[in-house]
Amino acid sequence: MNPEAEVELTKRFLEFKRSSSKIGLEEALVQFKTFGQQDWKFEVLCELFYIQFNVQHEVTERANKNIRANLRLLNNEAFLRENGVLIFEVIELYDEIEYNQGNMCCWKYLLEGFVHISTRCELVKGLSKNNPYAYRDFIDQLLQCVHKLNSIYAIQLSEMIFKIIEEYPDYASMVRFKLVEMQILPDLVTRLTVIYCRDLVEFLNGVFYGKSTWFLVQSANSGQYFVKMKQRIIAEIETNMSDLQTNHLAISSAIRALAGIVGYFGIKLVDTEVASLLKVLSLTGTERLVQLLLCLMLLSADQFLKKQKELSQVLVQILQSEISEMPLLILVYFQTDAIQQIEDSIRSVLGMQVPIRRSRVVVYSEKKRSWKMTNFFL
Repeated sequence: MNPEAEVELTKRFLEFKRSSSKIGLEEALVQFKTFGQQDWKFEVLCELFYIQFNVQHEVTERANKNIRANLRLLNNEAFLRENGVLIFEVIELYDEIEYNQGNMCCWKYLLEGFVHISTRCELVKGLSKNNPYAYRDFIDQLLQCVHKLNSIYAIQLSEMIFKIIEEYPDYASMVRFKLVEMQILPDLVTRLTVIYCRDLVEFLNGVFYGKSTWFLVQSANSGQYFVKMKQRIIAEIETNMSDLQTNHLAISSAIRALAGIVGYFGIKLVDTEVASLLKVLSLTGTERLVQLLLCLMLLSADQFLKKQKELSQVLVQILQSEISEMPLLILVYFQTDAIQQIEDSIRSVLGMQVPIRRSRVVVYSEKKRSWKMTNFFL
């Protein structure tokens, strides 16, 4: 945009703002659209002002309704594609005009307003590419809006942040740190961890050691990412299995993280994964690994019982080796119907308040004299 056109556009927009303060925003919009020379750049400035006004003065639901109903250009994906960088230059000009008039919170209102329109991701992606020095501020402004938004709007805001991270993936770890610190947007935390971060086991163990209630509030969309987490953890365990004595700490951390996503999120193990874990149990001479694997077995009992023969052989071996007294204690608890002690043991070993499906444990207790149950613990 050439300087003369920018000055003229600014002058006209300021005239529109003065009129809106006198006759009202709706009337000013009608007047300037009716009598003014049509110019999409000017109309974009007016739409930006309309967004800002509604976010500032209306409750969220009302602002959402107004913004979605009355924008013509900014919520038009074809218009954004057609005009490209020019649109983002106009938005930058709007911010400059507002800043010169003493409005230091322009981006806060605009970004919150963008949450409500269908082109939200295209807008933040374009703005971030157009101004590579501002993307951190854009994310911070979006994070400040979260507490005002319901779960639907929060998901839309998460998509906006993710679009920015697609352009600047090196910033993913910092964004995740901020989200964890604020204990918000758990779905986005999960997605960033799987796609951009390289500290899966360490991160999960850290989250599960702390107050993880906020992280457990995941949507159904997160299921696919927890499955990927499980697969990566199993792969890491299998890689380290070649030297259990040297890598037992890494494997212990991985199994604890795996137990967390199995216990908290109900992720299922497949037969090949169960076989790998049984192999670790058969080879280890470490008490901690035995305890962690027993906890994982109890949390995933239905999957482990599909490998009844291998499971029985490994448990006999562990009992005879006397590496840990936990298998014998669990057997005694089952025989005396001390279900609560079993649950307490699992939570104590894992250091997590994992929910334990009582039905699974009761099934074991009821069948403790059956062939299947006897072979599980004897």
